[in-house]
Amino acid sequence: MTARPPPPAISPGPLAHLPSLDGLRGIAVLLVLLHNFDVLDLGGARALGPVLVKEFFYIGWIGVQLFFVLSGYLITRGLLQTQGQPDYFERFFLKRVLRIFPLYYLALLVFLVLLPATGWVEQRSMQYSPLWLWAYLSNWTTPFEPTGGPLPHFWSLAVEEQFYLVWPLLLWKLRLRHVWWLCLGLTALSPLLRLLLVWQGFPDEALYEFTFSRMDALTAGAALAAWDHGRALQGATRWRAGHLQLLGLLLLVAAAVASHGFRRVGALPQVLGYSLLALSFAALTGWAVLTDQARSRGASVSRWSAVLRWPVLRRFGQYSYAIYVFHKPLQDLVGEPLLVRWTGHAHTADLGVALGYFAGATTVTFGVAWLSWHLFERHFLAMKDRLSAPPARPTHHGLRGTVTAAQRRDFREPKAAVRAALLGRRAPPR
Repeated sequence: MTARPPPPAISPGPLAHLPSLDGLRGIAVLLVLLHNFDVLDLGGARALGPVLVKEFFYIGWIGVQLFFVLSGYLITRGLLQTQGQPDYFERFFLKRVLRIFPLYYLALLVFLVLLPATGWVEQRSMQYSPLWLWAYLSNWTTPFEPTGGPLPHFWSLAVEEQFYLVWPLLLWKLRLRHVWWLCLGLTALSPLLRLLLVWQGFPDEALYEFTFSRMDALTAGAALAAWDHGRALQGATRWRAGHLQLLGLLLLVAAAVASHGFRRVGALPQVLGYSLLALSFAALTGWAVLTDQARSRGASVSRWSAVLRWPVLRRFGQYSYAIYVFHKPLQDLVGEPLLVRWTGHAHTADLGVALGYFAGATTVTFGVAWLSWHLFERHFLAMKDRLSAPPARPTHHGLRGTVTAAQRRDFREPKAAVRAALLGRRAPPR
């Protein structure tokens, strides 16, 4: 008698952690550091080497766009997994508050109150009240600050916090199909709103920092989460990681062309280039997600995906929040004064000095972020586990490709089997 093969295994639930996204987050924060730690001054020099390095420093601004896409994906992924649970809002807001608020408000207390009060730093003039910073609304005023304000990089934290406040409310009762259409609609609306700002003559920084101006990056990541959640529910395996990798690279080239080499400001780069960049990063994030899922099943993955799992890159991703919070104050209060003392200027024409400065500033910032994580941040995160109950693991019934055809028929047509059980006899074979 031939042995009956074992029943196919049910696909595991969604991965609790996606290591490749730590690597992507590490890339994002390193790009930001490249842009903001750029002290290279070409002057009249047009040598190829310095020009290429200067351009590489400049395009680091796209790291913020990658941050937004990752946030949109991860936040929406978590919300979709907890939809319908009684502690849906409590769990989300508790986690966000413990992760974001302590370090944010500590930074405001140190750099806006304590250091100016002790005379260690000068009180920087502000056209608008610092209450905009305390209320996570600085992205609406920073574009109109003559000097950018004391913490100009906090605009992106304000954008994300506003997204965290509104997004759970919108997704609370929405079916997955409606979540998908909401994401697509908002992604398409964002460049139209930027076009309206251009037409109305708003400054470039407003197009760069207003919440709805960067909404397409957040909702592109959210759309990826909705798509991936639907795939999990259906047990779909048609798409491969390589498809999204190729799509992401093609869109990245299109974004470079549309934005004239990733220019940060300008009508066409900001109206069309931002959206293409968001779609590109969403596709590359999808590639990373599918790679982690394939690896968890024991499937072979691309060698390129191993880059995202480099320990150093993942450590930058792990400490990226503190790196982002502290890098600009360290630049303004420590880095530039030291550079002025050594060279006489806040910028340098020496390529070696510029690269050395970037390496040193990055190392110091990473060290401060490491201390912040181990001495401060992780203690608040530990409170989350004590204050909330463990989440209920989502169940996916009837995953396509995980049951036999006979089992599907039994699921769709159970009446004969139930009737036979009630009559005390076996169901007729099909």
